[in-house]
Amino acid sequence: MENLKKLISLILIFILLTSIFLILGEKEVQAISQTISSDINSLDDSQYPGIKSMIQTLQSQYPNWNFKILYTDLEWNDVIAGEYQGHGGSPKNLVQYSNNYKGAWICPICGNRPYDNGSWRCASEEAIAYMMDPRNSLNSSDIFQFEELTNPGCDINTVRSMTQGTFLQGHEQGIVDTANSYGVNGYYIVARLIQEQGRDGSVLVSGASGYYNAFNIAATGNTEAEVIANGLAYAQKMGWTTLEASIQGGISFVADNYIKNGQNTLYLQKFNVTTSSNGPYVHQYQQNILAAQSEGTTLRNTYIETNSMASSHTFIIPVYKNMPAQASPRPDGSGNATVSSDIVRVNVESTLRLRNAPNGGTTVGTLRKDEIVTRLEKATEKVAGTYWDKVRKSNGTIGYAARETYDDESPYKLYLVPVDTGAGTGGNTGSGGNENSGGTEEPSITNGDVNNDGRITSSDYVLIKNSIMGTVNLDERQQKAADANHDGRVTSSDYVMIKNYIMGTISSL
Repeated sequence: MENLKKLISLILIFILLTSIFLILGEKEVQAISQTISSDINSLDDSQYPGIKSMIQTLQSQYPNWNFKILYTDLEWNDVIAGEYQGHGGSPKNLVQYSNNYKGAWICPICGNRPYDNGSWRCASEEAIAYMMDPRNSLNSSDIFQFEELTNPGCDINTVRSMTQGTFLQGHEQGIVDTANSYGVNGYYIVARLIQEQGRDGSVLVSGASGYYNAFNIAATGNTEAEVIANGLAYAQKMGWTTLEASIQGGISFVADNYIKNGQNTLYLQKFNVTTSSNGPYVHQYQQNILAAQSEGTTLRNTYIETNSMASSHTFIIPVYKNMPAQASPRPDGSGNATVSSDIVRVNVESTLRLRNAPNGGTTVGTLRKDEIVTRLEKATEKVAGTYWDKVRKSNGTIGYAARETYDDESPYKLYLVPVDTGAGTGGNTGSGGNENSGGTEEPSITNGDVNNDGRITSSDYVLIKNSIMGTVNLDERQQKAADANHDGRVTSSDYVMIKNYIMGTISSL
């Protein structure tokens, strides 16, 4: 009988905790309330600086253009953090390395690590902010990435002008018919296909294998061969044995999974800031950070060629809470791309001070054990008995850290170890050095920072929620960071603590 009572008590506790978590989860979804408004005049310039005047300028130039505002109800910093994920695995945003896109365009965490077919690099936070800030695209050149894509009825002659000299020539009627049947802008379909395959088409539309994948659906991987193999495997699964079948199937896929799902602009397909599809920052069509702008340019050029630039177009402009006062600046691409030799691992027992200057008296941040940072400048002269290298954390904090132990210290230890050398502890496993705060025993894992990006944001408690729901698996480090109450488990109690900390209802974790 006693065992039965214990069993019943455990069941009741489990039901209670589950109910609490489900209620919290429901509140989390309800907390984001997105609306769309056509009332541009009521747009608060103090909350969304500069956007209203930019729209009004475009309206004065093109009276037939219509604008809607998507109030995302998302914090700007959370949005950038949400898109700045996937390092080392599958980054949400990639940039194709070139003379114009290097330097500050490249993520300092991944550096020169190749992705996709080898020519792509992980995009930096600066690059993400620049491309996502709508103010950088509220001009007649870049505006069409915001065009609403649900308007059917495209003109066949306009489509022919777009496809002339491309691999799509001769397939115009099929594109128009299928696009109209799904209520999709056919011009956008052509722009998307050319963006995916190039004007001449790639191997995925050559038919050499007997299968076609015009929209590159499921064509992912870290090498060109892997990308092609996965794309053709999906085409075989779908039975796309002709280019026509591939185009029709792809239009159906895009319409049902994106446009009808609220991602009804090129921008929203690239940067999903809607609450559809299990929340923001997921279910994004491409990793190419320039995709929306590039496809929008193709649309604009078509409208110019067909004298329909000034015709009626509707644009959906997203806005965010606490946007910066000025538009996010374009990353400096004049320097060399970040390479692996500039990426260093923090080789201390607990933490290393990040100072405002070489041997400076002000602490501007903390470097944790095994944290990966970017070395911006390598010191050539010692100050106060050691070299001070200028480094940048993944959250953007820049400061000076001691590269090694001081002259009067023994044993010697290298604190900033180049990632690509394979060095473990600089030839010494000792923990000497007064920059290494080993005596404090501060943990190398920050409580609450589940995704290890140096900040505690909504991205962290979303990971905990998904872990409890069984949709993601946390590794050992993530589990320790997620265990906010230090009870050895990751439960809804940890989720609540971290959420309350972010909301400001508790002061510490």
